[in-house]
Amino acid sequence: MMIKQSKLIKAAYFSITILAVICVVWLMAGTVTGYFRASYKTFTPSVNGLTVSVIVSMIAAVLLWYIGKWFAGRFTGWFVAFISIMAIPKLILVFAFKLNPISDMYSYNALGGSAANQDSWAWMYHVGVLDLDSIFPHVLHIANLYNVLFRISINSPKVVQVFNIACSVLTTFLILAIVTYFFNRTIGMFAALTFFFLPTWYLYTTLIGAEPAWLLALFLSMYFLIKLLAYRSLKDWHPWVTIGLIIVLLFFAQSIRPLSMVFVIGYVCFVWFRLSEQTTKENRADFWVPRIGILAVMLGFFALNQLQPRIDRFYFGVPIADAKIGEQYTLATGTNPKTGGVYNYNMILKLEKYNHNQKLTNEQRFAGFEKVLSKQLKANVAGIKAHGTWKHFFYDKNETLMKPDYGPVLFYSNTRKKTDQFQVMPRHMINGLTNLVTGNQVVMLLLVIIGLLAQFVAYRIDSKVNRERNGVLLSDTIMIGLTIIFLLVEVQSRYQIAFYVPWTILSGLGMGHLMPTFQVKNDSGSKNDQHERS
Repeated sequence: MMIKQSKLIKAAYFSITILAVICVVWLMAGTVTGYFRASYKTFTPSVNGLTVSVIVSMIAAVLLWYIGKWFAGRFTGWFVAFISIMAIPKLILVFAFKLNPISDMYSYNALGGSAANQDSWAWMYHVGVLDLDSIFPHVLHIANLYNVLFRISINSPKVVQVFNIACSVLTTFLILAIVTYFFNRTIGMFAALTFFFLPTWYLYTTLIGAEPAWLLALFLSMYFLIKLLAYRSLKDWHPWVTIGLIIVLLFFAQSIRPLSMVFVIGYVCFVWFRLSEQTTKENRADFWVPRIGILAVMLGFFALNQLQPRIDRFYFGVPIADAKIGEQYTLATGTNPKTGGVYNYNMILKLEKYNHNQKLTNEQRFAGFEKVLSKQLKANVAGIKAHGTWKHFFYDKNETLMKPDYGPVLFYSNTRKKTDQFQVMPRHMINGLTNLVTGNQVVMLLLVIIGLLAQFVAYRIDSKVNRERNGVLLSDTIMIGLTIIFLLVEVQSRYQIAFYVPWTILSGLGMGHLMPTFQVKNDSGSKNDQHERS
């Protein structure tokens, strides 16, 4: 049955989709040009190598589509078993390559292990182990998560590695459920398989980064967001439990990766501006209950976010700077044209002068931090304005962010012997792996573009079409928000993992529209599709 939709809502939907297309083209351009400007010492870009990788990735995508189509018509337990078996090579990598973590991963492991050995956070602060973590306490939150894992098992980084593999497997199943809800079961299977087998992500999840737990929390929050849409009354406890779970999951995600605020804003926009999926006129409960629920989520999240420094000071027993200083740090780093928006060693040295001055009180030390960061931020903006290099600066940051080789590079860097810490990856390894992961990302972004452009094709508007478009709307708002925020904050190539949320959803839709004799709205290949979408 046809659904009448407000012209304003339709105009807003297509405007947002156009913005999303622009964002994907921007990200695609950064991926391709960044490949040819790679900074890794032994890597040599090759047009032929990248072309072959794109073709191989296209063939792999078609293969995954038919594998997903096969699983879509069968008991879900077979898919669970398949993914579990495919995770075994990750476990082999964990036990075959000894971890010698460096940089951030070293901090997470060292602090978490120290806490698990009964060293107090206050003691670690007084001996200087925490360094500048008072500015960005997400390091403490991640280390504390690992501390908990170590305490309930053994004090070894392998525990975190296995935990990350488990998180990646669980996230795969969540993607299946979420994408099936918006589109259908075959697309859900394809999206889940694509996510799980992303080459760079596959390698990265065998390390001890915090992103696997972060993505699990985000997809769990999205799963419960879908549950929230179904409630028509706030009088019993069920919707409030769902609201509480969404708040806790988003707050947990924000604690380990401050980018999570983008998802909160995206959720609010999605719930308030989503298209109607009902063939009859919505009553007041249909309209207001989900919207009141998401407002409660937003208020609860922002309240906890404001209280977080106080919570951290109480829990860790160490001085923690206000959130404002952490925000100034990432902006001062992310807008620095001299470093390209990445780690600024000279600024860190200036902060360390205040941090190691034992004569200063905590208030004086934090005031010194704020002075350094404010001065740096003003200098960054003035320098870019004076030289008129905003466009070049933003694009350089985009290239840094979109380099998909973070998986193999970080795997190699964190599994080298301690005596070989300055050794770089051999040319034959970095060339092949970089071509592979770049070609894979190019194909994924092409599928995202196809999924978005398909929204401009005229077809009958019914409840199934609007549910599909709501899935697109949710993905669009998140992707647009992430694209904008990365123009301003510090970037590293692994931060692109945040985009896996919208990319996974939209690439599945794109493949659904691309495959011959397949219609997104009526997936005859899935016997369970109608049940899954209801």
